[in-house]
Amino acid sequence: MNLNENERIYAKQIQKEVEIPAVVVDKLQESYRKIENHEVIQEKVVKGASYWIRFGTKVAGGMAAVLAAGFIVCVANPVMAKELPVVGGLFAQLQDKVSFFGNFADKATPLVDPVSEESADATDVNVSERLYTVKENGLEISFSEVYANDQAVYLTMTAKNDEPFPDTMMMQETDKPIISLTSDYSYSFLEEANGMNIVYPEGVFTDENTYACIIRLDLAEAAQDYSEYEKQYEIMCQNVMDEMGITDEDMDEEEKEEEYAVLGQYIDEVSARAGALDVYKKTINIPEKFSLHLDISQLVGTKAEPQTWDSGYTEEELVAMSEEEFNEVMNKQPADTFGYPNKYENYWYDGNWSFDIPVTIDNTQTITQEINETNEAGIGLKSVIKTPYELTVNELYTEGSDSDCFMVALDANGNKLPYNDSNSNCNNFAIQDRDISTVDIYILDYVQYMDELKGEEKYNNNENKPVEEKWSTLLDANAKYHKTLHF
Repeated sequence: MNLNENERIYAKQIQKEVEIPAVVVDKLQESYRKIENHEVIQEKVVKGASYWIRFGTKVAGGMAAVLAAGFIVCVANPVMAKELPVVGGLFAQLQDKVSFFGNFADKATPLVDPVSEESADATDVNVSERLYTVKENGLEISFSEVYANDQAVYLTMTAKNDEPFPDTMMMQETDKPIISLTSDYSYSFLEEANGMNIVYPEGVFTDENTYACIIRLDLAEAAQDYSEYEKQYEIMCQNVMDEMGITDEDMDEEEKEEEYAVLGQYIDEVSARAGALDVYKKTINIPEKFSLHLDISQLVGTKAEPQTWDSGYTEEELVAMSEEEFNEVMNKQPADTFGYPNKYENYWYDGNWSFDIPVTIDNTQTITQEINETNEAGIGLKSVIKTPYELTVNELYTEGSDSDCFMVALDANGNKLPYNDSNSNCNNFAIQDRDISTVDIYILDYVQYMDELKGEEKYNNNENKPVEEKWSTLLDANAKYHKTLHF
């Protein structure tokens, strides 16, 4: 695989903190391609995945901002949705403006603070009496509605700032401000907390002081017990090392680049075997009613005009440099330009906004198709779950199959179903404005998909193309697994 110019610069920037061998850069290129093409934002990293996971963690801090730059395009100023008053049901006002859009308003439960209607807007209301409104350091965060099924919890939130929000970078296609929440949340029916997470709401500025949004929390993922899976993963990793005749110490060697070839082989072997371990993931039963505890420690925005460090060289000059020359230049970059958030690219508010939110599950419109089949290659589907807003496809791999795959779904017209912007996986699709009476699921070789099969010109208008030009024709010829479903 060959790095294009931007990817080479990204890779070199990452190398500032740790020298990355070529084989690892090749693997990182796959991540760049996902981000650059809006295919996948991030994938879950398994705990305890031996050296290459630890290596990725070491690199991650220095690459966060670089990766973000790969899939976001700046619009100079926030688009103010002034037609949206911050009163009444936010679901009704925002539900058509999010990637997982649909009618939440008629199903949601209002979250009502224990204050009278007469005093609800009064300035002398004691904030401590409010269960769903917390103000810290000039930023007031409020939750107003909740809806949930066994796939996700959806919440409406407003953030009112005493001062105007700074101009904020917007997503390229949707004009949604790039805001994130650093949060730690847990569910009362689970023994362990979900841990610290970066949550990406989807919303708008209603005025210069107010941000209104919908938050999606993946409940189905939280209800997975990974304890046995992680044990088996460690065993599998050790088995791979034993078969290769290597140890952790061998992969910790960093003296010569050629010694990293073993790392590439190790990564490939682990990727080929990991999918079959999904059988060790156990699903925890989700009760009809439970409590969501949500601690928010930061609200972070991306500046509309982030500051960038000027190396004194053009992009063309940087690309043309040898690795040694490039590293010499990049070593001059100030350390405080790395990390997330940082003062050059972000603004943020620190605090302790803590909430306990009652949740009631509504599965009246959830349809689950249990499939549980694999083909001769050991690749297939476990189940497909349809809610009013999303389609979630759970793949299935048997022992010996290659799980280094990418998933695509086509609607009844043969056009690509969009991925859910708030879900980091490529198996969750938005469906609201599509005909999904028939859905075609394709599991494809990841590298081949990124190199040969994807392309904006292929995704849409397939109902009007001749058979030989339809995207489904190309996918049929290259799929590692294909399934047609009907709803």
